[in-house]
Amino acid sequence: MKRTLAAFVIVAALLAPADSAYAATTTTGAAQLMFTSAATMSMTIVTQYSAAAAQGNAVPSLLPSAAGVCTAAGAEVNFTMTFGALAGSPVASTACLYKNAVAVGINSNDAAGYVVNEYLDATPTSGIGICAYPNGGAFPLTPAIAPLTLSGKAGNPPAGTFTGMNLTSCPAGGTIVPPGTGGASSAGTTPGNVGTPSLEFYSPSGTALKFLSSATTTVNGGVLVNMYGGEDIQVNMAPGAASTTVGQTGVYMTIQLVPN
Repeated sequence: MKRTLAAFVIVAALLAPADSAYAATTTTGAAQLMFTSAATMSMTIVTQYSAAAAQGNAVPSLLPSAAGVCTAAGAEVNFTMTFGALAGSPVASTACLYKNAVAVGINSNDAAGYVVNEYLDATPTSGIGICAYPNGGAFPLTPAIAPLTLSGKAGNPPAGTFTGMNLTSCPAGGTIVPPGTGGASSAGTTPGNVGTPSLEFYSPSGTALKFLSSATTTVNGGVLVNMYGGEDIQVNMAPGAASTTVGQTGVYMTIQLVPN
């Protein structure tokens, strides 16, 4: 009996499951993928803009601060704002406002966003200053898809305020477009979009009016689209401002797109 019991015990031990210390285990490693997605940006400008952001060439809609200050002379040309012959006053400031003067379109996938600013390439003749009025909001405008907001100005918009021969403030809603500082002119002779032969621009500048601002891309509905902003431009003259013989044909306004 003892031998039989011993044999049984030995067989039972041989049939027992293997110790868990010998079971298979899972191990893990990792690989890292390193890449960036390139940001792209483009900008277009049009003058005398429509709600569809099209370039206009009709007779411009000019609003004088008082009767007789300005009258449109004829059809417009691309990238130009023609105010015609301006009639000043010896005792009061006067102005002429160009409706739907400039629109800017931006197309960008840059997740950090961008800013569009503007400034004059040169200081205008003494006694003359430029005001800009945002259409559809306040500066800086938030870019939006078309249709663009058109000017709501009518009647005789007031002129800006001068101290001596210097424009010091614009009427409600307007902001002075400053001359650029610290940069240099390209010495070009032609207004237009990026890539225009002989394009005139002044860059960079330490002084500018912030026109548009965005902290994100121009994606709408899952698609990269153009987004826009538009403004009116007003030429102001100080009381008793001196006449000019050939007009202000040499003052350009630089509009530039700057990534955030």
